[in-house]
Amino acid sequence: SLVGSEMCIRDSWAKLNNLKQSAKTMNFLTEHGISSYGELESKLTALSARRDTAHAEIKRIESRSAELTLVMKHAGTYRQLKPLYERYRKSNDKEKFLRGHESEIILFEAAARECKRLGAVPLPATERMQAEIDELNARKAILKAELQKAQRKEQDYAAMRQNVEDFLSPPQPEQERKKNVELE
Repeated sequence: SLVGSEMCIRDSWAKLNNLKQSAKTMNFLTEHGISSYGELESKLTALSARRDTAHAEIKRIESRSAELTLVMKHAGTYRQLKPLYERYRKSNDKEKFLRGHESEIILFEAAARECKRLGAVPLPATERMQAEIDELNARKAILKAELQKAQRKEQDYAAMRQNVEDFLSPPQPEQERKKNVELE
């Protein structure tokens, strides 16, 4: 019957596919010097830890870069408006000076408060902060590449672990297997 021959073809395809997966898995395990399920788990755990460490370091770098960018912004505003603020402080008619430059004075005072809050007193050199940001960005790029590599490796190892678990699991009874095939 047509249904019977279709089942036979599916069984043959499934057996061939399982053999290919088994060979691929054995080659992978051999190439990576893995001789036990425990070793496979251990390598997968190490890869996960490497991925997590890289991810945490990227987050730390992003946080530090954002902080430096904020300090640079407030320090720039402070430096730009400091001469005007000094003129205001020395002014004989502070009220009149304030009316003419109120927004700049408010900006200066806000920048001064933010620099203090961020611990940027005395003001760090812009060049030094920019150099640190550049270093952080270079380190972040390296870490992102490491993270992607670790993620790919982790996926490969997880797939091999799943294959090993599938090979080690008891075969499904024929009746249950037919049910699963019919459901598809």
